[in-house]
Amino acid sequence: MSQPCFASVIQRAYRIIGSSDKPCQMLDSLCKLLSNEKEFVFVWIEPVASELKKDKICFAREGYFEKHDHRLIIQHFTECNSFKSERDKFGIHRITSDKNDRCFNIIKNYFSDNKASAIFSSQIKYGNKLFAYLNILITEIDNIQDETFSLLKELADDIGAKVNELISANPEFEKPETEFNENRDYLKTLLHCMYEDIMVIDKNYNVVDVNNSRLKISGKKTEEVIGAKCYAVSHGFDKPCNFYGEECPMQEVFKSGKSTQVRHQIAGKDGKLKYVDILFSPFKNENGEVEKVIETFRDVTEIVNSNRELKEKEIQLKQIVNNLDVVFFNIDLNGRKPKLTYLSEGFNKIWGIDRATALAYQKVWFSSVYEEDRSKIFRIVREYVRTKDPNIKTEFRIVRPDDSLRWISLRTKIITDTSGASKQIFGIAEDITDKKLLEIELQNAYQKAKESINFKNYLLGNINHEIRTPLNAVLGFTQILKEETSKEVIDELADKILFASNRLLNTLDSIIELSDLQSDSRKLIKNELSIYELLKTVQHRFSSIAQEKNLIFEVIEPDQDITIRSDEFLLKKILYQLLDNAFKYTHHGSVTLSLRFDMKEEQNWLVLDVSDTGIGIEPEKLETIFEAFRQGSEGLSRSYQGAGIGLTLTKKMIELLGGKISVESETGIGSKFSVHIPFEFPVKNEKLNGNKNGHSNLEGKRILIVEDNQLNAEVLKHYLKSVINTDIAFDSQQAFELSEKYLYDLVLMDISLKNGESGIEVMKKIKLRDEYKTVPVIALTAFTFDEDKNKFLAEGFDGFIPKPIQRNELLNEIKNYFRK
Repeated sequence: MSQPCFASVIQRAYRIIGSSDKPCQMLDSLCKLLSNEKEFVFVWIEPVASELKKDKICFAREGYFEKHDHRLIIQHFTECNSFKSERDKFGIHRITSDKNDRCFNIIKNYFSDNKASAIFSSQIKYGNKLFAYLNILITEIDNIQDETFSLLKELADDIGAKVNELISANPEFEKPETEFNENRDYLKTLLHCMYEDIMVIDKNYNVVDVNNSRLKISGKKTEEVIGAKCYAVSHGFDKPCNFYGEECPMQEVFKSGKSTQVRHQIAGKDGKLKYVDILFSPFKNENGEVEKVIETFRDVTEIVNSNRELKEKEIQLKQIVNNLDVVFFNIDLNGRKPKLTYLSEGFNKIWGIDRATALAYQKVWFSSVYEEDRSKIFRIVREYVRTKDPNIKTEFRIVRPDDSLRWISLRTKIITDTSGASKQIFGIAEDITDKKLLEIELQNAYQKAKESINFKNYLLGNINHEIRTPLNAVLGFTQILKEETSKEVIDELADKILFASNRLLNTLDSIIELSDLQSDSRKLIKNELSIYELLKTVQHRFSSIAQEKNLIFEVIEPDQDITIRSDEFLLKKILYQLLDNAFKYTHHGSVTLSLRFDMKEEQNWLVLDVSDTGIGIEPEKLETIFEAFRQGSEGLSRSYQGAGIGLTLTKKMIELLGGKISVESETGIGSKFSVHIPFEFPVKNEKLNGNKNGHSNLEGKRILIVEDNQLNAEVLKHYLKSVINTDIAFDSQQAFELSEKYLYDLVLMDISLKNGESGIEVMKKIKLRDEYKTVPVIALTAFTFDEDKNKFLAEGFDGFIPKPIQRNELLNEIKNYFRK
């Protein structure tokens, strides 16, 4: 900055001072003038005197700061302690990167080139009267000459003289003595009318004023308190307070100029201890200096005692709550989402989950609800929204971390505010598992008793009918037979007696089979059967019945003949019974048997569909057709013969095979029974020519088994005895020794060898020898993922057999390698 140019700025400044008649307007114009200088980025005046307006006056060079940033920037500057220190000494504060220098943050944000910056500050005062501070943010401070700062200092002094002149000459800044006295008396009256105790204290701990309330508490007269030390009046001490080794908080107020509050325990007039909250507030003079501290006392003894009693009762209540086998909880509804805010310790015991975890992760509670019962929770919420009934009761199940199920009874109360809006949900959850299980057991017992009575009624009625009806035919035809001599008549009657006897025998057989199935004495006998052969047998049995009733009997076969393993007897019985039923209730049209396969990754299903165009089943009777001794037509109006246990037997047999049955029907249109039965494919045993065991290609062969587990090694040796010669190595060392002693035709290598090298390393070293380069080495391992298998094959193994090892799989794998 050139000195002649700045001198012209100073001249313009003095012209502004000379022509001004309002102090604030003058200061505003001076700030604007100085901010136009290149190095003077930001100029602001911080008023101190009450005669000036309280708002700070500021101007910044265009392009540096947004106008709304000015006050925030000034706040940062004035709160910088090092700047305050320099300002009071009429100095220059250089801005550095010191972590305590808040000014540096402004420079860093707005001046990317990090130019040397400083703040020049000078007091605007007249005599001992301080009016304001003149502050200038300067960039490139090293370019400013000392003469410039001298001129600015002189300018600040002259501004102070002018401000004093304008204030003294302006009557609006003068307050009449009477008005001042009135204000003083008014404030004095307010002081003594305050409910709180108030004392005014100077820096030397002297009480300079006190209100009536405080005098009553202390039990002393005004003249005894005014001029006395505050610590003697308040606490009876002979020196300043020093609670807990710290000086009186009042001194901090004198230093910082900020209010602070403490709680003390003091003795009252009656000698009893009392709690008081003391607010220390600064009383500042016109220069902003703290001259006195106003102490405001409030007796909070009752509040403290009430809080203590409340805390004690809360602790007692928590102890009671935590010792009950119930869960108390609270849900806050004030936020955007309901939030679980409290759980009693009973939650840990009943839910088996730490309550702190449930509070931290809100989904834990809902996730524990049994999946089938979650919809019940949603229905309750919707019902509350609809009815606004504050009381909710329900029962649901939870799944504990150990997968055990527990029944929970829940009762809640919605807490609302004065406007009726829901604020909180308070609830109690109780474990009622034992009670619920007993209730379910009683319900089951009642249901079984009811079913037993119904069963007895249906049994007696149906058995009575099914035995007496064919027996009547047997007796009647036998009586007629005794009177007849014609051979044709005798043959006809014998056939009818045989038919009636077979019907009676079938009834007895069905009852016995049902009894076997219900007692679980029937065991599955699985064997291999051809699907085509099964369908041929069924078709042959029912073709004649279809011809007699003039019905179409269609059998839809699968695309290919597949041999499966299942209980052939039960499969035939199921098909016979379903087709018997279809032909019995179909008088015109057709009966169709369809068989197909549904191959799933987790289970293979044999699907049987039996469809007819018969009388159909009424919707209300679909639930009872699988019950014993029940039919579509019952009682005196029954239209069809039979004991009514055919479908019951069929369902039992299907369930014994692990399957399921369903029915679709429409009255007058027909019915369709669908059966899903799981099956397995038979293990393929390769037929080999040679000796009786089919192991001719293994004769004379010798294999090495490398397995560190003795029991596993013995199992493998047992699998292969009488089939092939075997040697066992229990570790890598034995494997090397035996492979050098004998030339093996194949090696079975365990991967995880406990001692020495791994199976992979042993395999690689053996294959390095010329005589073993073409000898297959097969990995035996419990690592069965595809990526494991691929890894072992990539390492050099010729094959892979997963554990646990099946004998047939092992033999087939070995035979395959020798065939190669």
